[in-house]
Parts: sequence; C-alpha cells; structure tokens
Amino acid sequence: MLSIEGLSKRYKDHQVLTDVTFGIGKGEIVGLVGRSGCGKSTIARCLLDLERPDGGRVTWHGQSLAERPVRRKARRAMQAVFQDPRSSLDPRWTVRQLLSEPLDNWLPGERGAARQARLADLLGRVALTADLLDRHPHELSTGQCQRVCVARALAPEPDLLVLDEPLSALDVSVQARLIELLLDLHRRSGIGYLLITHDFAVVADMCERIVVIDQGRVVESGDADVIMSAPAHPCTRALLRDVLPLPVTAPSG
Repeated sequence: MLSIEGLSKRYKDHQVLTDVTFGIGKGEIVGLVGRSGCGKSTIARCLLDLERPDGGRVTWHGQSLAERPVRRKARRAMQAVFQDPRSSLDPRWTVRQLLSEPLDNWLPGERGAARQARLADLLGRVALTADLLDRHPHELSTGQCQRVCVARALAPEPDLLVLDEPLSALDVSVQARLIELLLDLHRRSGIGYLLITHDFAVVADMCERIVVIDQGRVVESGDADVIMSAPAHPCTRALLRDVLPLPVTAPSG
C-alpha cells in the first residue's frame, strides 16, 4: 500500500534521514521505533506531505506522491494522530466543529440529519457519546481529547493512520484503553497503522512488524515476534532493555 524507498532529508548541516526504506501492506500494523531525535517524526512528516524529502521515493499503491493527483488521494487515505491531543485541537472550536471540518473537506454535500448521524457514528467508533458534540476541548479529559483526534482522523475513511507517539501524553490506564480501542478499530475496519514510538511495550501490544531507526537509518526490520525475541542490533537491544525485566542479548551465531 505504502512504499518508502531511499528516503533522505537534511536540515542545514544535519543529515536527519539517510536511505530509509520500508513498506506497509494494506491493513498492516507496523511499528516505527527509535530513540527521541532519531528521525521518526521527520519520516511521518514526509509521508504526510508536511515536509518534502531531499531524496528517495514514496509511493501510494505504486504511484509516486511527487504527482499532484496522487498526493490528493493519499491525503484523504492517509491521516494522522499526533502526540499532544490538546495542541492538535483548536480550543475555540466545539467537538462538532472539529469533526465537521474534515467532513466539509471530503463530503461537502452532506448536511442535516445525515451529517448529524455521521458525527454521532464517528464518536461512537471511538467510544464517546454524542452529548460531547457541543463541548470544547478544555471540557474534556486528555484521553477524551485523543479519542476526538482519532475520530477526526477517521472522518475521511482513510486506509492508514500515522500514529505519532499517540500515547505518550496519557497515563498508563488511559493508554491501555486507547490501545484496546485502536486494535478494535483495526479488527472491525481493517485500517492499517504506522505506529511511531520509542516504547517497545506499546509495540509488543499492537504491531505485526517492526522497523527500528537509529540516527536516521533503518538498522533492523522484520516480524515483531522475531525482533522482540532475538534483536540483532545494539539499538534494538537497548530499547528492549527499557521494557523487559531480563537482559536482552544478541542472537547466537
């Protein structure tokens, strides 16, 4: 569905990404894992057309995102949920306005009862009720705000959500409930996720495949079970030591 080939990005004298290559199949959950500052969010911004890479190629269903018509298709099909839900939501807007904006962009002819039903359905998909529609973000908990962000991302009916550290602003119990929600959405709709995180505990709960980034390069990738049980790169082992109770060692042989 999404292919990244040889992606590179440089800011002034700092090379942020070097020859990053990986792909995401339809309905797949892929974890993009690495330390803070390793280039994970820059990859996300390049995929979402918020940054232009200096080199490499990104394709959506085999078509280059460098082509304007393909970019427009991908903008609808690839939506994002970011780290801080409160800074992602305009505090002046109600939940109704926040959810209506993407619908106005992608379903401009929908009005009246049909629009009201769609708004209620979007909230229901993230386990929120329609009585929140006329509230502002400051009237919601942080967990509720992040669910509104997920609902907003779901509004255009995307095929892929780019989840950029979506749990880090939440406490542990709220994190667990959001993971359960995201997995339920995946099971019911077949939506794919690119989960960007530094936390292997979250990856273990959600991902089928893992791509490990270190200093702007892919240093390891493969099935989640294999990488979790026998990490090959020192960066992967160091990240795993943060969440596993026992020492992680290199595979024998």
